Amino acid sequence: MILLDDPTRGVDLGTKARIYQIIREEAANGRSFLWYSTENEELSECDRCYVLRDGRIVDEVDRAEFSEERVVAASFQEVR
Repeated sequence: MILLDDPTRGVDLGTKARIYQIIREEAANGRSFLWYSTENEELSECDRCYVLRDGRIVDEVDRAEFSEERVVAASFQEVR
């Protein structure tokens, strides 16, 4: 498993595209990535998205169900 913390923050578009390509290639070869991101457009690169608030998961969204609206709404949910 590879942990990434905002890996493309402040990176130009060409480099971002190359990073995404490398991640997809490595994932196809069996590597797993846990990726923290503050950039909503990156979420579409993921198979699954976990929304955290106050250190707890408040929503889990599969790629087929992904929408920026859902992620933003979940980020304002109360932690149970």
